[in-house]
Amino acid sequence: MAVRVVRPALIAVAVAVLVAGCSSDTASGAPGRSSLTGARALSIVGCTRPADPGPTTSATFGDVVQHVDVDGTTRAYRLAVPASYRPGRPTPLLFDFHGSGSDAVQQSAYSQLPERGGAAGYLVVTPDAIGGNWDLAAPGTRTGDQQLVTTLESDLAERYCVDADRIYAAGISLGSEFAAIVACDPADRIAAVGLVAAEYLLRPCHGPVPVVAFHGTADPVVPYANGGLGRSVPGIPVIGVEQNLEAWARLDGCRPGPAVTSPAAGIVRRSWGGCHSGSAVILYSVIGGGHTWPGSPVVLSAAALGDTTESISATGVMLDFFRAHPARAG
Repeated sequence: MAVRVVRPALIAVAVAVLVAGCSSDTASGAPGRSSLTGARALSIVGCTRPADPGPTTSATFGDVVQHVDVDGTTRAYRLAVPASYRPGRPTPLLFDFHGSGSDAVQQSAYSQLPERGGAAGYLVVTPDAIGGNWDLAAPGTRTGDQQLVTTLESDLAERYCVDADRIYAAGISLGSEFAAIVACDPADRIAAVGLVAAEYLLRPCHGPVPVVAFHGTADPVVPYANGGLGRSVPGIPVIGVEQNLEAWARLDGCRPGPAVTSPAAGIVRRSWGGCHSGSAVILYSVIGGGHTWPGSPVVLSAAALGDTTESISATGVMLDFFRAHPARAG
């Protein structure tokens, strides 16, 4: 049965984008704490983790609250370790970023990525933003939140057998924008990214980056249409969704003009082909859909955020897309 959440701020975006340019809850199991301070380069190739997983990973299966120190600031995150995890077996890593005003526990339930990603063999990390908002900052700068991602990559690579070629990012709304920034930074080694309800290229991107995106055509927060007005930045028109995906396609060296199909009722799929080094750019447009995660079992307030489609599962499509892109193109 679907769970109803009536917190309109759950997925609300806080991204200022102009047409002229884009500018604790604890689960079962003992919460863990890492002593790693600051960020280190992720130096593993495949997996060099010793056979003994150590006391911090021996009994933390499921979606469990943990903490890490990032330059003197304690940051919380949820870590889902798949039951199939085995020391010495390279395991993909997936970041799941919540929207503005939300948190990790809500995102875990909303996206179902910890549960379904874990069942598919992924280590799934769902971090908490400070104050519920990711710091996007200005181009050319690295934020404390980006430092968090790099620190987590290095920390988890020390404690688990992380496959350095299969690190992925996903998010919704402001979390989707942060996922795009993380994916565009070569320091984070993202192999592919999944974006829901926001897909702007906010800063220079070291592409190509395989991307699959989902956006409702009736989104009241981040408008679908080019020049549309929404609640993200009141009174300021935004770049349209299809225009944003065309920008991703150019970044990835794809052929202009997508192939258009309808894989399910109320869903239009646009796929750009001929991309550089096996990359791919795909957009799922949800006809009449709102500012929501397609296929989520959590039902949000339709009055505030619009309708949620059951015709397609963003989570399932993302996991299939990530499986098809085992290493970053390029």
